[in-house]
Amino acid sequence: MARKKSYQRGNVQEHPKGSGVWTLRYREFDHAARRWITRRERLGEFKNKKAARQAAEPIMSRVNERNNSPETARPSKADSGITFKQFMESRWKTYAVKHQPSTSYCYGSFFKKHLLPRFGDMRLRDITPGDISEFLEGLRKKCSASTLHVLYAMLKVFFNLALEYDLIDRSPVRPKLHRPKTVKVDKPTLGAAQIRAILEAMPEGDRLFVLLIAVTGMRFGEALALRWIDFNFAQSEIRVNHTLYRGGLKQPKSASSRRSIRLASSVRDLLAAHRERSDFKAREDFIFARPNGRALSEATIREHLYEAMNRAGISRVNGKHGFHIFRHSAGTLLYSRSRDLKLVQGVLGHSGISITSDIYVHLEDGVKAEGTEMLAEEILGNCDQTVTQASEMVS
Repeated sequence: MARKKSYQRGNVQEHPKGSGVWTLRYREFDHAARRWITRRERLGEFKNKKAARQAAEPIMSRVNERNNSPETARPSKADSGITFKQFMESRWKTYAVKHQPSTSYCYGSFFKKHLLPRFGDMRLRDITPGDISEFLEGLRKKCSASTLHVLYAMLKVFFNLALEYDLIDRSPVRPKLHRPKTVKVDKPTLGAAQIRAILEAMPEGDRLFVLLIAVTGMRFGEALALRWIDFNFAQSEIRVNHTLYRGGLKQPKSASSRRSIRLASSVRDLLAAHRERSDFKAREDFIFARPNGRALSEATIREHLYEAMNRAGISRVNGKHGFHIFRHSAGTLLYSRSRDLKLVQGVLGHSGISITSDIYVHLEDGVKAEGTEMLAEEILGNCDQTVTQASEMVS
């Protein structure tokens, strides 16, 4: 006996109540399994239920068509029953190998802590936009904005990969519904005088390491990985070929991170003198080494930096005053002196200039003041105009 045709309008609700966010709840018929599945989707923010209902109508039209027409239902695929966890442990792991070890480690911890507990046993094809919405909403008060952005980005790539393998018909991650709002947080920077104060407060054996990072904008791991083979005295250059991760040499963050950095003659001479004093002078030896020849201890050198900042009277904020602050400071100081974003991009080794301008260059008030002075000079010329005269000129 044929199943009666079903027509639904769906249940539109404000969820949570008073938030202005509306969701759509409906039932979808699985023709292969001959069973009904209840789904919920986040519609978005609307002024009232009438507006939300209008947004739900095209969705329900497609749902009703699929429910009543097996030929338009979600296609049955050989692997359509694969779960989130099964896909993560197979196809995703193969894909993730391409990432940097630090990135893969970060992804692994997020899967273990957040994603597998929520989606692990669910079939990929059963995960809806509503499920993604509820997951992200539930974490909004528990996690930082940066964590939410990482989770959103991971889910987006994860389901796009499943889509590429034809395991789902459409990704449940929808940018307009799920992309977290970007909250720009200004990164602290250090002035030249503060950097000099830190250098004076550092133990003598660590001073050159900090100076090199400060004057090159090098990443912490890149500086730890430097070996004498990377130092060219004749050319007054140092070459970034590796980064140090968990005690081992790894490829730099990106292709543009592999770069040569021109050294001031004073810094070049300090490095040459350091090599003369070092017990480890071979080409493959680390430039900055422990007594046993291994690379410097990340934890120890960080502790020395924090102590030096305290002695220099610099107020520290957890997570914002590590070695990366020298990189932000280098970008800001170099741009303030040169006004050349391409130069800053090249020194810092960024793959795109937008990263340099949006994240690593911080405009000081003096630079902003110069901008308004330039505009006034361009518009008014060099003549000494009074306010009254300027008003008459444009009236």
